[in-house]
Amino acid sequence: MTSLYDQLAERPQTKINVGGLSYDERANLRQIKVTQSTDLTNKGGSGRFTTVYYLKGDERQAAEVFVEANHSQLEGIDFSKKNVVQRGVEREVYDWILHTLGKRELEKYDSVVREVRPNENVTWVISRDHFDAYPMRRYSVGETPSVRIDGTSLRKLYDSFGEVITAADLEEYDTVEGDVRYVLEYYRVADGFACDPITYEGEMAIEKRDS
Repeated sequence: MTSLYDQLAERPQTKINVGGLSYDERANLRQIKVTQSTDLTNKGGSGRFTTVYYLKGDERQAAEVFVEANHSQLEGIDFSKKNVVQRGVEREVYDWILHTLGKRELEKYDSVVREVRPNENVTWVISRDHFDAYPMRRYSVGETPSVRIDGTSLRKLYDSFGEVITAADLEEYDTVEGDVRYVLEYYRVADGFACDPITYEGEMAIEKRDS
């Protein structure tokens, strides 16, 4: 492997000579490249965006480097609207950019994704397969494999129940809307929740372990 490839493997880079990579190495090269928009309604800060080069699979770290290198340009963007960054990068990279900026908080597991929007005090738990496959159809309840929790955290919700939490218990909460099974699945797989999946009176539930 070339020394340049080794540098990219260690950390995404902002200045590289692509010609210094071998043909096979270039096949793994990706970039976050954003071109300033002519959309004057949400054009963000002044100045050009610095391009970040990274290897396939390093999307999260590349997003961190992109935010670090383009902090002033990103400050002026309203991320609640369509924007130049969203239009210019892949959805997974955009998700991690929002995470790095503190606009969203992502926690991914094999079966579910937890997404917190601190400014809105909203939490989503979404099927991982759906989250990855349908980025433009994640945030709705009723027809999609997801659940929305308003005004409280998943930790506080968990602590408000006794030894057993059933799907019916969650459905009684006005602030929980959608497929509540994904809340139970999150508790099952997430760090910090000592519980086991059970069937309680014929329905899906979890049982807390003795601490």
